[in-house]
Amino acid sequence: TLHRATAALPDPEVAAPAVALREPTTGNRGTLHPVPPLPTMPAKVCERGHPNDPGAEGCWVCGDQFGGAVLVERRAPVALTRLLLEDGTAVELGHELVIGRSPGGDDGTDTVTVVGPRVSRRHLRIQVRGWRPHVIDCDSTNGTFLARPGERGRRRVGTEDPAPLSLGDTIHFGSHRARVVWAADD
Repeated sequence: TLHRATAALPDPEVAAPAVALREPTTGNRGTLHPVPPLPTMPAKVCERGHPNDPGAEGCWVCGDQFGGAVLVERRAPVALTRLLLEDGTAVELGHELVIGRSPGGDDGTDTVTVVGPRVSRRHLRIQVRGWRPHVIDCDSTNGTFLARPGERGRRRVGTEDPAPLSLGDTIHFGSHRARVVWAADD
């Protein structure tokens, strides 16, 4: 649960604690069973090793433009970014996620509970399309807004068309905000 915080958001370059993507599961007899490997998907890889959608013209992480020969390979999807909440909680953005006052999770989607003024029960949803996370408003009462570094003001996030997220973006919802940061290499 996220409580109202008065501190500023931490610097996006500061790495948040690592969160395991997948862990072994316990069977009904208490023995550990390995989790099957994640399926791979095509990726265009920039010079710094960041995977991107194969149709991308530039890296969505570092901004480098693809020129000449680029490596296209198959990789398992990983959380390249995290959503850093005001209380310091870091949530990996490698899977679908619902954020709100009482987001449920009946459909098996991961949830993050954020309590505060003007936060709807199911306020926003993070979706992953290809290699990039997107945000969509869940028809919240007070809306979801996106602020991009270098741009003035905030843009309202729609309920129909997910907005792609980039490093440094700040999502405003209710009386809270969260920043998209790079997931540090372990």
